[in-house]
Amino acid sequence: MREMRFSWLAVCWLGALCGIAGIAIPCRIVAQEPAAGVAGGNPNRSPSAASADAASSDETSAAGEAGADEKPEYPTLAEKYLKQVEATFGEPPGMVRLHPHYRVWVDRDKKRVVVDGYVALTAGQLEMFACLAGTKEHESVVAVFSKAQLVHAGLLAIGAKQGTPVQWEPDFKPPTGSEIQVFVLWKDPDGTKKHIDARKWVRQVGTEDKTLETNWVFAGSSFWTDPDTGKQIYLAESGDLICVSNFTTATLDIPMKSTQVNSGLMFAAFTERIPERGTPVRLVLQLLEPKKSADARANIEKRQAKSPADAPRAEDDQF
Repeated sequence: MREMRFSWLAVCWLGALCGIAGIAIPCRIVAQEPAAGVAGGNPNRSPSAASADAASSDETSAAGEAGADEKPEYPTLAEKYLKQVEATFGEPPGMVRLHPHYRVWVDRDKKRVVVDGYVALTAGQLEMFACLAGTKEHESVVAVFSKAQLVHAGLLAIGAKQGTPVQWEPDFKPPTGSEIQVFVLWKDPDGTKKHIDARKWVRQVGTEDKTLETNWVFAGSSFWTDPDTGKQIYLAESGDLICVSNFTTATLDIPMKSTQVNSGLMFAAFTERIPERGTPVRLVLQLLEPKKSADARANIEKRQAKSPADAPRAEDDQF
């Protein structure tokens, strides 16, 4: 495995994943979106959100396999899909794997994180674009074989800046953070390589062909400390990895108001564009620099007018 140098903060996140003592993550509690019909909502509904630590300029080698013995346990169906994913996608060339048992890699030169998964849903309303395997497949287009903390650490390693999760009270404030564009790679049954901007798999409810227009931002979720055990829990491990409804627990969220109330969900799976359930997919999370982010926003309408086959492509060498 290639040696890779991570920022001090990224190493702290990997350490927190493995329960290394001595790493303190400051936390604060904010409310989820108030439940419909309940004044002010329930402040105990989900503790979340955290202020981001300032990263030290010092860097250290990520030598060693911290947490290498931790092996994931998935439901039977997800285990079946994992075998198909392993048969479809090899190690992405030139990238560094973050954990021997999870399918997540980073490329600091190209500023991207790669994570493997499968199509979990082809029809229905959405709260997530991507969840963790074995969590929220009933409301996510894709489920991935990774821990949310590893994706978070990977984003830090490529230079993404963690922002803040959505705030619902006392006033709404959208999530913030570095802008991340997500691509999906897969293969047709005949082996043809396909790629698409992930937003084109997310249709706006009430329209025939209008899709999600904004990229995601690195909100960063948070840690919550169990007062009884002292154990730190990264809240996105509940499944809230790449969201299309705003959650204070989201690792990646959309920087606009998007309710999580079932009766008001704004997005649905774009059935006609999504391959069949169980299809192995590779997600490419591309960090956009500020200038590129502005250019991407300026070209949204132009991209939306193109066919799915003309979507911005990730390099074929990611297969």
